[in-house]
Amino acid sequence: MEVIDIAKAIRDLFGFEIIAENDEVVSFTIISDKTASLNKKETAAIIKNLSKYKSNEDVELYNSKSYEVLIRNETLYFFNTEIIKEDPVNKLKYSIDKPSDEYLIFLLSKLHQTSAPSFLRGGIIGHRLRRVYSQTEISQTELFDRSILSILKEVVPRIETIQISSKTNLELNQFENLLYAFIFNLGYNTDFSVMPLRFLDEFVQTFRINRIRKSRTSDIEAPKRIYSNELILHYQKGISSESIDHQFLSFYHVLEHFYEKIYNDDIISRVKSEITKPNFSYKRTKDLNNLIGIIQSRLRYKNEEFQINELEAVELVLRRFIPDLNELNQALDQINPNLAEYYRIQSVPFSNGNKVNFSSNSEDEIYRNLAKRVYLTRNCIVHSKESQKVKFTPFKDDKDLLNEIYLMRLLAEFVILNDSKEL
Repeated sequence: MEVIDIAKAIRDLFGFEIIAENDEVVSFTIISDKTASLNKKETAAIIKNLSKYKSNEDVELYNSKSYEVLIRNETLYFFNTEIIKEDPVNKLKYSIDKPSDEYLIFLLSKLHQTSAPSFLRGGIIGHRLRRVYSQTEISQTELFDRSILSILKEVVPRIETIQISSKTNLELNQFENLLYAFIFNLGYNTDFSVMPLRFLDEFVQTFRINRIRKSRTSDIEAPKRIYSNELILHYQKGISSESIDHQFLSFYHVLEHFYEKIYNDDIISRVKSEITKPNFSYKRTKDLNNLIGIIQSRLRYKNEEFQINELEAVELVLRRFIPDLNELNQALDQINPNLAEYYRIQSVPFSNGNKVNFSSNSEDEIYRNLAKRVYLTRNCIVHSKESQKVKFTPFKDDKDLLNEIYLMRLLAEFVILNDSKEL
């Protein structure tokens, strides 16, 4: 990692143009006539210092005396100032604040290595930048040339860390135990909720979706269609939940809403097709038995009620509401150009959900495998019996589930949109 690599990362991630470079600084245009600079000497020292640290899942940065991890702040109004708590007995110090310079450089480097390096541009809101430069307490020199690192700490959403320092040597698992103890103390005493990120994609996920949508309220137009209220509630629960498995199930419920109706419609359609054939006669027992067989093959009688085949129902819903698979494929590419390829070569690790080749010439194959991928994954999340060979383990399998969230959210959106009516 070199200073120029960090400068390029800032340029590519946030769209800040490099306007000048000399032996001391790299200068960026931030907004209007305002600039900020990256001090080369200071950045080189930070990079050198990073060699003393180790990382885990690209979100934890630690050595024997310190630990820092990116957090998800679920109490967004809470942290107006940093929180610092000291434990003189055990020689520990805890804090929640904007990231250290070391962590920010580390994070920028890791983010720049992602498959969509420009995804953060939409997250830098203009009014945040203007507010930073309108602060009266900064000097006139700083007004036009501030540290780019300090600017990023102020304007990038969702960028806070928990930092723990120790005067004695500690292992990673000891730091993690202290981390969760600190989080519990906060939650127990204040009801404030923060959670450490476990992998980088948890941070990236929101920006990946936002970059293909209109993220500013001023860009959003009044509704032109009416949607099912129940479906919207499931969808809103999905996008508001911070739990990855809850997100998946909420989006799944959008599809599940139509299972019985579409499945029964399909049975009725087949029965109509059978009884309207020119060679069908209600007077022939054989023809009636064939008709009964069609119905019995599609319905199971259990616990004094008829039950549908849910896997078939998933496929029927997908066929009904996503008639053009190319649209789904294009939507996946907009989120991440590598997603379709991932689904083609990778089954869902914890559920054995089928691989899906969206480029296949057989639509039947795509719908069938897509339905199995969705349904088997849903079953693993809902049913976690000890005896089951495949099951979902919270936290442990979250990273593998994240890519399924992108797919499941798009499927839910297609269903909601294609079920809607024009105003």
